[in-house]
Amino acid sequence: MSADVTPEQLDELALVLGTTGVDEPLLGLLGDSRVWFSGHDDCYVTLEARDPAPPAAVLARLLALLAGSALAELTEEPFARVPEPDLWLPEQLIGAAPHWIGALSHITEDVVVIGLAALPHPWRLGVPFPQADLTAMLDVRHGTWRMTPKE
Repeated sequence: MSADVTPEQLDELALVLGTTGVDEPLLGLLGDSRVWFSGHDDCYVTLEARDPAPPAAVLARLLALLAGSALAELTEEPFARVPEPDLWLPEQLIGAAPHWIGALSHITEDVVVIGLAALPHPWRLGVPFPQADLTAMLDVRHGTWRMTPKE
């Protein structure tokens, strides 16, 4: 919303957010809104955008943060530098399914592997990680990412 938002506009926003179902798109109900973001700690992120670039950029950043946090813990270096994957990787994921969950599956100083599973509905706390469909792998030494089907 703009900086000069009115109390009536805030009431409208609260009403829309409070009465919309979890799987219902919001942007169509919010007029000129371009992006909707909601997240909880590092457990889940919901992002809706009229422009396809923000979801891919956010997903790329989340993959890099997950890999970076694993490397920082493994090497005990608080600021592991991890490149974000090129946008082809998150764009391919988003094109394949609207809901994804990722979990670390293998970590060394040379490689970080993240198992990725497509879900029919958004993931919620307490739901176990399903069988991974794909893996995203960061080659730490070369700073490159690749994605492969789960074997």
